Amino acid sequence: MKNTVVIIIAIAVLVVSFFIFTNTPLFLKGYSVAKTGFGEISGPLLRIIGKPAEFASYMVNNYIGLVRTNRENADLRNKLGKLQMENQKIPQLEHENKRLKTILSLMEQRPKTMIAARVVGEDIKNWFKCIILDKGKNSGIMIKMPVITPSGLVGQVVETDRWVTKVMVINDTNSSVDVYVEGRNTRGILEGTGQTVLKLKYIRKNDEIEIGDKLITSGKDGIYPKGLAAGIVTTVNRGKPGIFSEIEVMPFNNFNILEEVLVLKK
Repeated sequence: MKNTVVIIIAIAVLVVSFFIFTNTPLFLKGYSVAKTGFGEISGPLLRIIGKPAEFASYMVNNYIGLVRTNRENADLRNKLGKLQMENQKIPQLEHENKRLKTILSLMEQRPKTMIAARVVGEDIKNWFKCIILDKGKNSGIMIKMPVITPSGLVGQVVETDRWVTKVMVINDTNSSVDVYVEGRNTRGILEGTGQTVLKLKYIRKNDEIEIGDKLITSGKDGIYPKGLAAGIVTTVNRGKPGIFSEIEVMPFNNFNILEEVLVLKK
């Protein structure tokens, strides 16, 4: 039975091939109709089959575009962040530049009498409240040398080695500075309190002194030369019992944020 079917199929193929190669009109017409019908049926079918492929291509292209957009957005955010950081640095650099120019100008006014140093730390564990400088004996710094900034008095050197120096600031409780009131015949001792403000002592109640007066070193304590700005009077209390007024003074320097200082040679 199987052999009969195979023989029939083989004969049919041979007949169809004969009509095709001999250009038989009747067969060609039928073949054309069949071909056209197959095209009309297969065309929509192929379009339907092709839709998922088009959709997949669309999704892939959109995904690639989205990835590219996200990458570009990330790059833009990074660039924006860097620009913002640079813009934040500009005022700091301008402030530092101005500060260094002021120190340089002060050194030029008194050449070979000052040593510029940078504040690199703070030491509050010892008896003194100190700041630490990045220069020492190798730079010519010695104990009891005064330390200043262009704004005013900082303190005095209390310890130094070859490379670093410790400076006791004037708001330390062990600090005392002989000062006078600028433009007046009033003189007293400026003492540290361990706090932000200083105390001006031994000013009699009838001495000339008012809020806003500027205090200047007198040069009579053997440590600080005359004429250094020490602070400004913020309160004057003459109502306290006794012969002396209670006076508070704000130093010109903020010792918590010092960056550079000048050490005065003796």
